[in-house]
Amino acid sequence: MSLTDAQLAELYDTKLLNDNLTTYCRAADRMDIEGIRDTYWPDSTDDHGGYIGSGPGWADAVSQWRDKIFSCSHHVSNVLSEIDGDRAKRESMFLCVVAFKEPEVNFFHAGRYRDLCEKRDGVWKVLRRTCIWDWCDAREFTTNWGLTGVPETSNWGARYPDDPIYKDWYASPPMARPPHHDPVV
Repeated sequence: MSLTDAQLAELYDTKLLNDNLTTYCRAADRMDIEGIRDTYWPDSTDDHGGYIGSGPGWADAVSQWRDKIFSCSHHVSNVLSEIDGDRAKRESMFLCVVAFKEPEVNFFHAGRYRDLCEKRDGVWKVLRRTCIWDWCDAREFTTNWGLTGVPETSNWGARYPDDPIYKDWYASPPMARPPHHDPVV
């Protein structure tokens, strides 16, 4: 079976739409504010419930969480993109795990991104995002890295630009475990 040019173009656009989504998640998790901003068009909008405004403005709103949390981890799945020319309706499910400083809880929230994306000059970005909230849960910290056998000096997650993902992929050394990863005694 050979694919038509139209089918190949749709596969490529679907991949670019997925890259836009996962780039957003990486940037949000690492507090890479410019990285978040770059996934939205300048004239875009975002409705996260507690924030309703421009897409680039959402990047600035995210930066206000920097000192309130230890870490954030987005997980996206079930990505469905319906492409119609230079516009695409993209639905994805997300689970976001946030380690709060005060109170010291792990907060889990999940829902779906309903994104209207637009392609301009071959680049796909978010034009309209709506977060659809499905559930949340909060739990006290019960950190115990000893159960996993991960050594104190390892490749620990950090914020932009200190996270290992932004370092040399061939020769970046491990680092000491950050205090917020210390075992609860």
